[in-house]
Amino acid sequence: MNEISVFVSTALDEREKGISLGAKDYLIKPYKPSQLSKVIMHTLLSNGKQGQILIPQAFHGENKG
Repeated sequence: MNEISVFVSTALDEREKGISLGAKDYLIKPYKPSQLSKVIMHTLLSNGKQGQILIPQAFHGENKG
């Protein structure tokens, strides 16, 4: 059976609740896009998977940091 990792991205500070309901990670807005990328890559690597994060060029120019 395959496992699907769930990440919560929200403005609500309810991390303990999210994790207790099975979220792999819980990000509270606002956060840098690089933080989300880091969480995804860490999850892939910890599960023995490979991957890369692709950021559309238009997005990359709008949000630096």
